[in-house]
Amino acid sequence: MKNGNGISKVSLLLLVLAGAAFALVAHAVEADSGPVALVQTALVSERSVAETLRAFGSVEPGPRQLRVIAAPRASIVALDVAAGMHVKRGAPLMTLAPTPEAAVLYAQAASQAGYARSALKRTQNLFQEKLATRDQLAAAQKALSDAEANLAAQQRMGGGGPTVIRAPADGVVSAVGVASGAHVAADTALLTYSEQGGNYARLGVTPTQAAQIHSGMPVNLSAVFDAQLTLATRISQVGGQVDPASGLVDVLAPLAGKAAARFLPGGNVTAKITLKQVRSLAVPRAAVLRDTQGAYVFIVKNDIAHRVNVKAGLDDGIWVAVSGDLRASERVVTLGNYELTDGMAVRETAR
Repeated sequence: MKNGNGISKVSLLLLVLAGAAFALVAHAVEADSGPVALVQTALVSERSVAETLRAFGSVEPGPRQLRVIAAPRASIVALDVAAGMHVKRGAPLMTLAPTPEAAVLYAQAASQAGYARSALKRTQNLFQEKLATRDQLAAAQKALSDAEANLAAQQRMGGGGPTVIRAPADGVVSAVGVASGAHVAADTALLTYSEQGGNYARLGVTPTQAAQIHSGMPVNLSAVFDAQLTLATRISQVGGQVDPASGLVDVLAPLAGKAAARFLPGGNVTAKITLKQVRSLAVPRAAVLRDTQGAYVFIVKNDIAHRVNVKAGLDDGIWVAVSGDLRASERVVTLGNYELTDGMAVRETAR
């Protein structure tokens, strides 16, 4: 018997039975294969993994580069520079003019030297005419020597006129301690000058961290306000005391090379100090899981996840050094591994 569409009831019944049978078979296949997990993987690779320590600090001139320029005598100062200025070798830093008192003393010394010179000449003429004794000639010579010594001393004290103080080398004026036109006494500190080159990064670390650091350790420096400005150097010194103001220990790292000149004194830097470094098999940090048995990873073979217990070593925040039943180029699960069990079917998804 046929319905309105020309399909018999028998044929329709056969189609329904066939669909039901297919559904049962598909369900059975799914039951046999189990659930399939979606994961992302990465290659196990051999690489260098480092344990590092972060520190912060600033750039300072090295102790041999700092020079304090003091007044050699009482003077009136006329400044040619200001703090922070770059100067070239030989450039004028300041002019020291004599004080009125120094000018008077110099004039007196010059007059005495002139008189002693004339007196000696007269005595020499009289001695030749046998009108002066040898003792008188010696006394005139001594008077001239004393007068010239006094004149030289007054010259050194600036009474002879203005004296220009020039930069001893290329560098930066770190600080100026006086104002232009000031009347200063002898040995007064006028300015601090930092020669170019030889700067240091002064870093601060906690006492516990300081115990892990020693001279010669590699350190990578980066300018705080310019992440592209970097420099690789090594620790030169670890301080032996705690700064009472900051509670930190100073660690020094010299700046050298072409990039060193771009790290200006006073600039802030971040540092990554390498404490340890090993070369071994490594996996991304996300691949390492832990439970009561310890650290483990899942590797994928033939679309099946296999648990592999490992010993985790150094961790640089991105890669973890591992040892165990692993080989380079095997694929380790980095995403979706928390839902996996040993032997579970997986399917990789695009990153």
